[in-house]
Amino acid sequence: MSNVFKKLISKELGEVNYHRYSTFVRRNIESRASDSQTIYNDMYEKLKYRDIKAITKMHNRLNDTMLLAFRISRNFLFSFVIYLIATIFLIVRDISPEITVVAIGMVNLCFIYKAYEFIANKFCYIDAQIVLVYKTVLDRIILNERRTMQRKS
Repeated sequence: MSNVFKKLISKELGEVNYHRYSTFVRRNIESRASDSQTIYNDMYEKLKYRDIKAITKMHNRLNDTMLLAFRISRNFLFSFVIYLIATIFLIVRDISPEITVVAIGMVNLCFIYKAYEFIANKFCYIDAQIVLVYKTVLDRIILNERRTMQRKS
């Protein structure tokens, strides 16, 4: 399972492009450089000829993904509290030990999934940088299209 930003970029621009961009950002991090212009130019060249409706849909999907990443991060504390309450409830209840162990195991599996999802989305610095460049490219294309439409009218 990967984070939501990686899934979006891989789906929108292709797996090969995602790996190129992530490798480039990783190298920049290692060399302490902050050059995202190369990625910007590459993305812009790939997207500038697309239909404005397609670009708008891509922009909406990006916004939805950003909200999803925010929701995952925000809801983790709630998930942790529910996990604690469920575990304590199962331990305190007078249920047969076999059922209690199985139930606690299932609760633990659910919490491990939520924790993995949280960590994968919380610490995706490279993917977040790629998404920021992607958002900038989409915003620029939409802005250019609006300017073109205003000039025509």
